[in-house]
Amino acid sequence: MTSFNLGIDVGGSKIAAGLVDRRFRVSKLKVLPTSDSNLLEQLLDLIASYGCVDAIGIGMPGQVLPSGEVKKLGNIKHWKTVNLKKLLEKRFKVPVNVINDAKAFTLAEAVVGGGRNFRSVVGIILGTGIGSGIVFDRQIYIGSNSLAGEIGHIELLNGQFLEQEVRKAGRFNKASDARRFLRTLISVIVRSVDPEIILVGGGWSRIPGMQKELEAIVRTLRKFPPKTKVKVSKLNHAGIIGACLPLFQHRD
Repeated sequence: MTSFNLGIDVGGSKIAAGLVDRRFRVSKLKVLPTSDSNLLEQLLDLIASYGCVDAIGIGMPGQVLPSGEVKKLGNIKHWKTVNLKKLLEKRFKVPVNVINDAKAFTLAEAVVGGGRNFRSVVGIILGTGIGSGIVFDRQIYIGSNSLAGEIGHIELLNGQFLEQEVRKAGRFNKASDARRFLRTLISVIVRSVDPEIILVGGGWSRIPGMQKELEAIVRTLRKFPPKTKVKVSKLNHAGIIGACLPLFQHRD
């Protein structure tokens, strides 16, 4: 009998959900706008709509503690801190994995996507917010406070967070418009983590010319030009798959 996990990728503007099998194929995909006022009830209704599943994995756009507690969500104003793992396991009687959405994206890329042939992988989600994940040898590194990879909250010399500066800049129509922000992001990651590959996903990844822009930035970084590869993600439904991956790994 085929085993299915339900994967849910919660973003600042939309939620994507689907059933994931052991070959990481996604079926019964559903996409809906993220509720700013009642996200928890929206998630409960969405999960119930799938009926019986073997396990549930959810990627959330904010700080997620190892216990499954989800703290403040930057782009969802009315979220209240809750242990989502405990709540869902009690309600649906199946194992639940709760993970930061950018970390879910990175884990999927590292295991089944563009980073699968590399030992050190960094993933970046650039969209409504800025998130990142770090994977070494197919294991997520979360840090002592579950904040590893929160590059959007790097404080700049003007006292603003990088994510705030990006929002003030508005919408980008071509990759070169985002060059100064991309350069800061890539430089910080290369100098601090020095991964073999960086995978970029989210809305920015679909901006025309993004792959060429990323490659040009890496080539022109000053002092110790890195050999790090930077690629636009080509893995469909990475957030959904990544939220479920630890559940498959633990079962094995």
